[in-house]
Amino acid sequence: MKLKILSSLCILLTHLSAVGEAGAIFLLISPGAGPQGTGEAQVAKVNDAYASYYNPAGFGFLKGREAVGMHVQWLPNLADDLFYEFIAYRHYIDGLGSVGGHIIFLNLGEQIGTDEQGNYTSNWSSFMTAVSGSFGTQLTPSSSIGFNFKVFHQKLAEATTADEGGDPYSTDFGFDVGYLKKFKQSSQARKKRIKKKIDRFFNQFSEFYDQQSYINEKIFGLRENESNIYHIVESQEVLLDEIEMQKENAALIFPELVSQGTNLELDEHIISIISQIEALIDSLNEFNRKEAIDPPLEPEPIENILDLAEKISIKIMAIELLKDNLLTEINETEIKEDTDDTFNLGFCISNIGPKIDFVDAAQADPSPMNMRMGLFAQLYNDGNNKLNFLFDANKLLVTRYEMMDWDGDRRVGGYDKSGNWLGIEDESAIYNTNGKKEYDAKGYFDDPWYLAIFTAWLDDWYLGGDIDFDGDRYIGGWTWDETMDDDGEPDVDELENDVDGIYGKCINGEACVEKGSADHRSFINELEKMIYNVGLEYWYTDNFALRVGYIYDDEGKVINPTFGAGIRLLQYGFDFGYTAGDPGHPRANTMFFSINMKL
Repeated sequence: MKLKILSSLCILLTHLSAVGEAGAIFLLISPGAGPQGTGEAQVAKVNDAYASYYNPAGFGFLKGREAVGMHVQWLPNLADDLFYEFIAYRHYIDGLGSVGGHIIFLNLGEQIGTDEQGNYTSNWSSFMTAVSGSFGTQLTPSSSIGFNFKVFHQKLAEATTADEGGDPYSTDFGFDVGYLKKFKQSSQARKKRIKKKIDRFFNQFSEFYDQQSYINEKIFGLRENESNIYHIVESQEVLLDEIEMQKENAALIFPELVSQGTNLELDEHIISIISQIEALIDSLNEFNRKEAIDPPLEPEPIENILDLAEKISIKIMAIELLKDNLLTEINETEIKEDTDDTFNLGFCISNIGPKIDFVDAAQADPSPMNMRMGLFAQLYNDGNNKLNFLFDANKLLVTRYEMMDWDGDRRVGGYDKSGNWLGIEDESAIYNTNGKKEYDAKGYFDDPWYLAIFTAWLDDWYLGGDIDFDGDRYIGGWTWDETMDDDGEPDVDELENDVDGIYGKCINGEACVEKGSADHRSFINELEKMIYNVGLEYWYTDNFALRVGYIYDDEGKVINPTFGAGIRLLQYGFDFGYTAGDPGHPRANTMFFSINMKL
């Protein structure tokens, strides 16, 4: 029975993301209409039951019980019978953390069955499903860790064809591990921060006292005509502006924790200082006007001005007495923890597990082990309006080595594991002289998951060597006869045999450079294969949300904007997500619907 489902899987491999090197790719479909609206960025937010999928460490900070669900017609531009369903649940256990899990079901629709001769047999339904158990707990008041254990089953067909062995279905398992760090101030840290603000506030008034004392000395100099009254007025006006600015700062610093009575007393004290300084400036200006009209100087006006100036100095110094009252109130006030996240970092490695195989165990694919890391930042919050920024970066921790010359001898394999030459005709001659594997009949080989966690960052640039593009197990072997050239580019029919040549006759019928191809590989290749998710989320009064995002997967050709909206009514939440894109793109025009229920 030939499997039409294989073509569907190829479509998924091409248009889900850059995951052609792994199996069970349905595990990488991101659930939740809310996350879909923000470009699938979620690993550092995880404030609901969807944390079971994106980062189980989020469970460590969640209280109560919640159930969520999502439905979507997957890849609507390719088929009308592909449906993805997701449900999740979480439950808080006091003193332990939260437990829960999720179920994924991907219905791949009805398939047409044929025998090995292509004759119709019967139709069947194929699907993929996964069940996960989740646990998350706090490590510290600002950090948490979480784990998932999952079992997933993939059914591709009812039976294999006559010339195939194995089973057309597979049941496998895997693990997830996540970490979440929240950079929020504790109540004591917030108190310390406010105390520092109070110290800076009153230290500024100490400087104001010094400035006023200096001005008073200049006013006293008017008796002997030793001071310039214009400079005195100018200095006094500058001080007045600074004190008025400090009054505005007080309105921002103290209402957070200080009682209304203390706030009012402080405000009235500063207003009194400002009024007295304004009266002093008026007196100085009036004195200057009279002196210009009817000199000489009379002593009584100077004494009145000096008396007012001294009262201002005393008033400025007396404000220090309010500082102790403020600090006492802050020490006695219980500060509640801030419920809003301000800046989070999230990290999760998912689908850690053994290889996945169906009909042919030799063709087994690695589990789609994926590392997701990202951040969440609250850009704005005035109590009613909030604006959040989310960013994720995904790296598939799967290696896939092409046939390469690892030791620089221009041969791909040809030796046994002990370094003895056997020739490329020998099936066991897959190693180089150092015993390193260079060749596999599949045309590639990979590392087990425990190595791929590290080597997946190196396989596209650092590990390996020159690539054997044409599959003849020799690097180069052809040189370009430029006398035959007619277009400035080497063509296959312009190549000549040369053991020292740098070209190969590639399988696509083109001449390609093999010798030296390793020099064109760099760490940028690893970054280009990663998937990036970015999003903005606006909330109004925690009841209504608007979302916009972007998915950037250059290798998988998924470069799509996303949009979404959400509403919260009592314990219920409803979200909508939409993936846009060019007409005909498999991911374009995909609509997501999900519901949250606090239980």
